[in-house]
Amino acid sequence: MLPLIAILAFVSLPIIAYLLSGAASQKALVFFTTVMLWGAFILNHSSAQPLFGSWANSIQSRAIENKVFKNLELSDETIISFLAQKDLPEDSFSLGTIVFYKALEFKSFTAAESILRSLNANFRDPEFQLPIYNLLADLRDMKYPMVSNAKLLLAVEPPVNCSIGDRLTVSVEIPNGPAVDIAAKDFTGADLAQEIFLDKSDALVRGFDLPSAFLNQEIIKVESSIFCKNNEFYSIKTIDLKGSMNNQDKVFIYSNEWLKKEQ
Repeated sequence: MLPLIAILAFVSLPIIAYLLSGAASQKALVFFTTVMLWGAFILNHSSAQPLFGSWANSIQSRAIENKVFKNLELSDETIISFLAQKDLPEDSFSLGTIVFYKALEFKSFTAAESILRSLNANFRDPEFQLPIYNLLADLRDMKYPMVSNAKLLLAVEPPVNCSIGDRLTVSVEIPNGPAVDIAAKDFTGADLAQEIFLDKSDALVRGFDLPSAFLNQEIIKVESSIFCKNNEFYSIKTIDLKGSMNNQDKVFIYSNEWLKKEQ
């Protein structure tokens, strides 16, 4: 507020000189106009929704929309400056997601990726991590629609001397990655003579899933457990997705590969 008053006072010096001049006419009109302008500037500066600020935000919005429409990368500085018009982090993040989905609407993937990078870099609190994974999944599914249908097929033979188990449990993780499975599923009463599979619907966290693993050509670890009578057997397989074809891969577990889990 003080810098604004100083600037207005400096700009008003010629007006003050005019008002103090003995030969000056229209003093009342000039004085009234000056007071009104001062009041308008101070009110705009202290308002929660300043008129001039709205104009500036509107200009900034149009500049961002133009870049999104042309599928140009937005700098982190541009995005954060635009989001700063909101006081609360939640509101700023929400505004960022609106711009992100506008980019997806135009299929402006370069712009969308730059927005997502800025959101990921500047909103590090845990409450924003799941929403960011959701944004990542939406971007991936639209940019790589074939990858979004990625599947991990399973061909399973029961352990030796074991009839079909009551339940087959399969989990998939990325070794040395986050301690969250990218897929997990219980196949209760499954017919192991038929081919079964896991896909993105089996993810614990949307966006951190099998399609992302296929897209990034990760090495994955597949852990399986099967319950047979009073015993439990397990199998661990490692698969390099670099060799996958058509965003699918297949895990074979033969009857002699099962290990009995000690009670």
